[in-house]
Amino acid sequence: MLARTRSAKDYGPSLAHAGFRAVSTTAPQKGDVIVIDGINLHPHGHMAMYDGQYWISDFKQWHGFYPGPDYRSARPDYKVYRHD
Repeated sequence: MLARTRSAKDYGPSLAHAGFRAVSTTAPQKGDVIVIDGINLHPHGHMAMYDGQYWISDFKQWHGFYPGPDYRSARPDYKVYRHD
């Protein structure tokens, strides 16, 4: 079970505690979780899971793992987590 955090950008340690590990990849696998740093207009960041075709958060992200134009412009840092 994941420990809740106030911000999506802070879920890395909770994912690691639940058995996920950070991976360096440009080819996501089904089940991967991405944790994206916050940006000026969205300080809490964002997280989503890859379903094998799309990144899904509370919506299907049609344009990749950055959830919207603000993120695509700012290109904040992120980490991908995988559970084996």
